Amino acid sequence: MTEKTIYPLEELKYVRLLIPRLIPEYLIEHVKGRTFTPEQFYIYLESITDISDNSSLLYAIYDPENSIVGFMWAIINQLDNTLFINTFSMDKVYWKNGKAINIAIDILKTLVERYNCPQTLWMTTNPKYYQKHGFKVSKNVAMEYVGVKLSDEIASTFKRG
Repeated sequence: MTEKTIYPLEELKYVRLLIPRLIPEYLIEHVKGRTFTPEQFYIYLESITDISDNSSLLYAIYDPENSIVGFMWAIINQLDNTLFINTFSMDKVYWKNGKAINIAIDILKTLVERYNCPQTLWMTTNPKYYQKHGFKVSKNVAMEYVGVKLSDEIASTFKRG
């Protein structure tokens, strides 16, 4: 087995991706709190990915060898142009010392400027980490309603495999 080359963050590039299956499964599996399998992810994004539609934006992050080492999936609310970062994942080797967030911020800046997004929202399980990098707790708070539950049988069909 050969050692994987770890490139400086400055050498990584990103591009809009129209073929979700090019994203390696392990990057999807790294997404914390996900409730979907990589296959479900691929099928769903294949059904909504359209170059003429700017409401769903999938970006691949790749190294100089053209290997995909990360991805970001963002959605733009067409009513108010709010940018919502749905999923971000990078190969773990690029998370050392918190450096991977810098490429995420580069992508955010590009999207905000390109699509004139007045607000960017990011769902996270680790707000303190993101606050260290210029994010702030929004007046919009994600809430989870737990008063109604699916039956165990139905809920099991949504669990990752």
